[in-house]
Amino acid sequence: MRSFFVLLLMINFSAAVGEELGIKTENLCKKAISEKTEYQVSGIYGSPLESEWHPAAAYVLLKEMYRFEVLLKEFQQKSPPWRFDFMEMSGGKTMVFVYHLEQKFNYCDGPNAFYVKKN
Repeated sequence: MRSFFVLLLMINFSAAVGEELGIKTENLCKKAISEKTEYQVSGIYGSPLESEWHPAAAYVLLKEMYRFEVLLKEFQQKSPPWRFDFMEMSGGKTMVFVYHLEQKFNYCDGPNAFYVKKN
């Protein structure tokens, strides 16, 4: 009988923990794009399950885009505490990498690379 109560207690506890983990917070980088730039997010570059891109990884991707001649133009916009690295590609798509200037890593609570379109 005691093992039955222990089993019920474990099931009840696991359901409570599962509810807490199911709460999704808003991606702060996505919100910053909408508020601080004249662009709107149209999609995520990569997987929504990925963490943020490190600036060095984005730099390597940028160099590969130049090498394969798919990059038309790149520009940067700073709006403290944010830095936005925009890349316009030959197919007409625009990508942006968003970085927080004060807290360098894992600030966005999700990915920091997005496809965007101008308002």
